[in-house]
Amino acid sequence: MGSAVQVCVASLGMVGVLIFMWLAVPTEQTLDLKFPNVVILRGFGNADIDPISFDNNTLPGITAAEASQFNGFYQFEPLFYHKSFDRFVPWEQREKTMVFSCTLGCSAYNTTAKEVKLALVHASLDGKRYSWYLTEMRDEDANSPIIYARTKLRKSPTYRVPWLTVTPGGDLKPRDLEDVDIITAWDALRFDTPLKWGVTAVIVGAIVLWCRSKEKDD
Repeated sequence: MGSAVQVCVASLGMVGVLIFMWLAVPTEQTLDLKFPNVVILRGFGNADIDPISFDNNTLPGITAAEASQFNGFYQFEPLFYHKSFDRFVPWEQREKTMVFSCTLGCSAYNTTAKEVKLALVHASLDGKRYSWYLTEMRDEDANSPIIYARTKLRKSPTYRVPWLTVTPGGDLKPRDLEDVDIITAWDALRFDTPLKWGVTAVIVGAIVLWCRSKEKDD
């Protein structure tokens, strides 16, 4: 293997490590290390959704194509602030939440309002069960925060949980969003698909062959 190829491989390896660190390593302000620094939301775009306001008022529906813009990278923001956020989570309960704001590949539905923020909020609002909420916060909007979707309630914090549409309550039941889920860098280490096993085998095999070639060169 030539020196140029070795330098290229080493450079790619370093870049890969840096990307993994950005995706996985929590920031210094993180008090709860159960979650990584970045989560990836995917699957929106296959079903229409019906958002509600923070106080359970029904809002105009969003088509599947429009909802697809919610997919992307969300980064943990320990100092997240929006002046309408307190309507959803009171200030004295902020320690029960973790907020991941839209960072890369995603965008808010409303692009004309002032100070629009799209965020994933992980919260235990009753102090017993946890859920994720996809929210959009807008200045000068009486309905803000807007809730687009949420996950089923869980007794323990987790990002591997089914997603649902939101409803104002009553007889209207939420629909399953079967294609929507959250993935993180740690999913790369979860050997749960043939593709991951195959890629791992190829990488290990390539490393073995490279080591043997170096032994022959010596």
